[in-house]
Amino acid sequence: MAAINPNRQLAQAISRLQKQLNQVADKTALMAVLEQLALLPQPIRYSFKQRAYLCSAGLLLSLLMAVLTYQLQSSVVLYYAAAILALCSVVPLLAALYHLQQLKRFTEHLYWKNALLDNNLSELANTDWPNVTRSWQQQFAEFRRGNHQREFRQLIRGHFSGAEHQFSYHYWHFHYVNKRTQVTTNSKGQVQTRTVYDHFDRYGLIIPFAYCRDLFVTSFAADGITGERYTSDSGRFNKIFQVRAAEPMQAARFLKPAVIVALEQQARQLKQLNLAFSHDGQLCISFADNDMLQSKAPCGLDQLAQFRQSIEQPTALPKLSQLLATVHQLLRHSDSNF
Repeated sequence: MAAINPNRQLAQAISRLQKQLNQVADKTALMAVLEQLALLPQPIRYSFKQRAYLCSAGLLLSLLMAVLTYQLQSSVVLYYAAAILALCSVVPLLAALYHLQQLKRFTEHLYWKNALLDNNLSELANTDWPNVTRSWQQQFAEFRRGNHQREFRQLIRGHFSGAEHQFSYHYWHFHYVNKRTQVTTNSKGQVQTRTVYDHFDRYGLIIPFAYCRDLFVTSFAADGITGERYTSDSGRFNKIFQVRAAEPMQAARFLKPAVIVALEQQARQLKQLNLAFSHDGQLCISFADNDMLQSKAPCGLDQLAQFRQSIEQPTALPKLSQLLATVHQLLRHSDSNF
């Protein structure tokens, strides 16, 4: 029986393990994926050197054929032959790049899945999103951004336990599109009109927060926010945030000096930070940073032993931990207001 090509064997294994990884729900299942990786020929990497040499030679030969055909004014058929040879040389290279990217994405997904598990996070299935997000879109102006298209692209559930408070929360990624008409005039004075689609992304957390309602602390406010303007005693805070509340006294009770300092510090870490407390007792924290849950592996699967050691150690998500600590601080300073 002919031996299986190592590259093909690896591609098949990665495809199979990717499906298994998508179903991983705990650390034990994740370690089982690593055990199967250990059974593969080591180190885990593709070898495309021979293919690269042959394809490079084919491209060089096709270029030489095209140049000689042009100089000798030979039959156009040789041009087609050169083009076919070039195509036959490029396609295997593109296939190699695809497999290299597939391995890279699998490695990143594996490490990211580990980071989620280490931080008590779990992805929600797309089919569950409408049940969760429907009420959010009614409560928060944040999810009414975009005059053309709106969609959630990621939803993750988590739980936090602090010294005085514990709470469940959702991390979300929201994408929206604004449609506008752009009118320009060319050098001949002709007016041209075209439709432009501007794409934007927002990220954030939704957290139960019963101690404060109908209050908005925003540095990048969405349309539709109502309430009376409130100004704190901190000039620095007022430069960063605008505050609106159904009742100014509500804002005054919430924005204690320690809370103001905590929000100022958090605004230095997260761009376009907003806090919206709904009438239904939910807090929506939103921002523009896309790296809240990013975690980079120290090495690739070609160093499987070192990669496994990093998986066995707790994986930190510093920006998430800091934000959750800030929320815990807000809860501590607010639970005596009522």
